[in-house]
Amino acid sequence: MIRSFDVILVAAGLIIGFMVIVMHLTGIWPCDIIKKLDKTSLNKFNILSINEETFQKFIDDIHYFLASLFLCK
Repeated sequence: MIRSFDVILVAAGLIIGFMVIVMHLTGIWPCDIIKKLDKTSLNKFNILSINEETFQKFIDDIHYFLASLFLCK
């Protein structure tokens, strides 16, 4: 059990490190992506046929969470 936990921890570290390197090379940061994604354009991903108001509230909540997580202004 502990051995597999180490593998998961190392894999997560490698993935995060790779993502940071790619962000440095491309110059695209999470705040830039969040600003470019218009919340209304994400309605086309409503593949579960959820009520439009509920889905829009979900998108707004996710957008707010990510903006506050990455400290975007």
